Amino acid sequence: MRHTLLMRLGIVAFAGLFVAIRASAQSYQLDANLDPFQEVPPHNTPGFGSADLTLNAGTGFVSINAGTGIYADLLAGATVVRLQDAAVGGNGPTLFTFTLDTPGNTSGTFSGSVGALTAGQITDVINGNTYLNISDSVFPSGEIRGQILAVPEPGSLAILAGMGLLAMRRRRTVA
Repeated sequence: MRHTLLMRLGIVAFAGLFVAIRASAQSYQLDANLDPFQEVPPHNTPGFGSADLTLNAGTGFVSINAGTGIYADLLAGATVVRLQDAAVGGNGPTLFTFTLDTPGNTSGTFSGSVGALTAGQITDVINGNTYLNISDSVFPSGEIRGQILAVPEPGSLAILAGMGLLAMRRRRTVA
């Protein structure tokens, strides 16, 4: 009985802490891994890329973290990097464009900060309903694409791991 009460209190405390952490967070760490198979429709090309991003939910600005926006092996020189609004499997409108540091190259880097996003667009970014898209002359609507996903906070991961260990311990004492 006592263990059940402690378990319930732990779950309630965890839920409250998680909600407080997420509600107070103004900055979100995001990443995108770009490949031709995420395009709609998908392509069979050797291109790939990646980027680490930061969303400031207070200002609505999205930034590519320095040195992390990269692409390689496109079939033609890159012409534009777009932030677009759509869930996995769909195509959506362009919200903003990022700067190609090496325009016209089949491999290179991109960077920049764009905004300000609306409240709905911020929600879409946080929920994984936006993507990066790199276009070239062979694929003007995009050769490689990567859905933007939130990176879990280290504190949240530690709490989840702790709760999992507590649940495993609880099962062992019952058996």
